[in-house]
Amino acid sequence: MNHGNHGAATTRARPALLVSVHDVSPLTLEQSRRAVDLAISAGVPVSALTILVIPNHEERTAIDDDAGTRDWLTKLASDGADLVMHGYTHRMSGRCYSPRGLFWAYGFARGQGELYRSDASDTKMRLDRGRAILRRAGLEAATTRFVPPAWLLSRQARAVVRGEGFDFCEELGGIFANGELHARRLVGWGSLTAVEARATSWWAAMQRGRSAKDTRLAIHPADMTRPVSVASIRACLASLLPRCTPLSYQAYLAGRR
Repeated sequence: MNHGNHGAATTRARPALLVSVHDVSPLTLEQSRRAVDLAISAGVPVSALTILVIPNHEERTAIDDDAGTRDWLTKLASDGADLVMHGYTHRMSGRCYSPRGLFWAYGFARGQGELYRSDASDTKMRLDRGRAILRRAGLEAATTRFVPPAWLLSRQARAVVRGEGFDFCEELGGIFANGELHARRLVGWGSLTAVEARATSWWAAMQRGRSAKDTRLAIHPADMTRPVSVASIRACLASLLPRCTPLSYQAYLAGRR
């Protein structure tokens, strides 16, 4: 079966499978390549991939200063993949002390929800600096779309991001575009520990057994270090591709206008 992008008619006839590769940067290049190769080998066309790029990962290495990462991303874009700005540094600054904050900032995001505590001016600064780096790297298209690290935004950050004119912004609850959230079902993995990898692989198995609907499937470079996560990702793709049409976020949203 050909799982390619068959156009708007097919998109409406079957649910969409929206595969994204997160946290791409010079610090994760090898594992990011493996994640992309895994998706392609399972039957996802390059043109149906959405690649989330960190402009200045942990302020240790910027995309425009690393020729290997920049060239690989340029090639992916030329082959049809959608590139998306994924925060600025990815790492959250400051501390959270409330029970809710402790859960989301550290239990869920592990300190990686960059904009979870940001006010309006800090958010605008990070967006501007991230876009500047991507433009210097020749990745202009990525500056028109945005996904916050860990999908988390403070109230002020959400207002700024939604007011910046991005084609879309992905949040935990779905892809925000045209004033509403789309593709609310999310399947992803946590692979920082063996226990987390097994727990999230079990959750992914439960999700892939449900009736097909528009689904976001998020792959992280860290997943490539856990055989159980890799096997689970392969199983999800094998289960969902025959029932869903793989599309990039941009192609998916274009079909819903």
